[in-house]
Amino acid sequence: MVVSQVKKASGTDNEISRFSFVDHFEDDVCVADSQNSGLSNGRISYPLPLDSEDFVDDGGYHSPDVSRNGKPEVNLRNVMSGLYAILMGQNKNHPQLPSSSVSFLDSKNNGETSLHSSVYTPSAPPLFLPNSFSFNTYKEVLEAEPPEWLPDSSTTSCMQCKAPFKAFTCGRHHCRYCGGIFCGACSKGRCLMPAKFRERNPQRVCDTCYDRLDPLQSVLINSISNAAQVAKHDVMDWTCSRAWVNLPLGMSMEYEIYKAANMLRSYYQVTRLEPEKSIPAAVLNGAKGLAMITVAKAGVLLTYKLGTGLVVARRQDGSWSAPSAVLSVGLGWGAQVGGELMDFIIVLHDAKAVKTFCSHVHFSLGAGCSAAAGTIGRVVEADLRAGDKGSGMCYTYSCSKGAFIGVSLEGNVVATRMDTNLRFYGDPYLTTTDILLGPVERPQAAEPLYAAIRDVYGKLQC
Repeated sequence: MVVSQVKKASGTDNEISRFSFVDHFEDDVCVADSQNSGLSNGRISYPLPLDSEDFVDDGGYHSPDVSRNGKPEVNLRNVMSGLYAILMGQNKNHPQLPSSSVSFLDSKNNGETSLHSSVYTPSAPPLFLPNSFSFNTYKEVLEAEPPEWLPDSSTTSCMQCKAPFKAFTCGRHHCRYCGGIFCGACSKGRCLMPAKFRERNPQRVCDTCYDRLDPLQSVLINSISNAAQVAKHDVMDWTCSRAWVNLPLGMSMEYEIYKAANMLRSYYQVTRLEPEKSIPAAVLNGAKGLAMITVAKAGVLLTYKLGTGLVVARRQDGSWSAPSAVLSVGLGWGAQVGGELMDFIIVLHDAKAVKTFCSHVHFSLGAGCSAAAGTIGRVVEADLRAGDKGSGMCYTYSCSKGAFIGVSLEGNVVATRMDTNLRFYGDPYLTTTDILLGPVERPQAAEPLYAAIRDVYGKLQC
């Protein structure tokens, strides 16, 4: 409300007439004339329209009266109505809704009251989409189909940075998601692909496609990755030739899991028939982790060793962690001759030994004796391992096959196979510490390994 005063002076007697008006913004503009006003004091006021819905409605709301000085007056009827509603707990002008018999509270046996389970937030994949546009965008990505790759001749430069392709310094790389051609610097990312691509290993993608796929990696890791699949090779008896010999080099984590499970089952069968060849129960019960590695060894005086395997750690609750793939390369020297294939079961004595296997690379040094004649031999060693995560003692039991005899001093270099872990779990940010000591859940694909461990430890409890 704007109040203005207009002064008008006459030319003869300098008489001053004062006019005041009240202007409401929502009303039409009116012009006041002092001659037609009919008021002795020259005050002109425009009353409110009676049919204005802004001030009086059918619901009984009345606007407060406005005094001539512009200050609102208190409406006692509205105040009393509000006090009555507060005191009586209801609105007297509106009928109270009928009460419902549905209750969201649940009573426990001890008399406490809790929220009923029907109103808990349901479990769902970790896909939180902020709006409908994002939902449509992510749905399009999840339902995408493999593209048709562009021919190499379609461009002579990177489709992102425009760098010209060269034979050795700047090669061509196809993005597996969009099919475009990019240089190595613009296609460094690795991502899991949607289900219709039928690829369980992370694939090379360009930077633009990486930004689109990265928010969905948690969903794809739990559904598309190799770790989330059911193990296909779980037969480990004489009817399967795969179980006859464990190869020293495993090209995938799935084969390393099969090798380790087959190794433990063979150990279980041997110790059941010949208990004197078993690892002492006190050593196994106190183990903080186990490593299963198959190594090929050959030479005269100076021997060479090469093999692959995996390692698992025991958690505080007694369960076993997810597996991590390792590679072992070593040398031995001493009075020895021949060649053999050895299945090592390495018992990690304490938590320091587990942290040693969390290192990217660690070294081991130990002495032992070996004797293999025909299909079965025995090797017993104790070694000290040290890496950038720490050092610890380990005990080794192995079953060997071949023709080899000797006493030697052994040196080995054990490295974590990060590429194998990446292909299995599908997470490029996953470290060995996360796998062995972190929150990584046990993969479904490693269930044969956990079943074999349960058999070995179940025998100790008998």
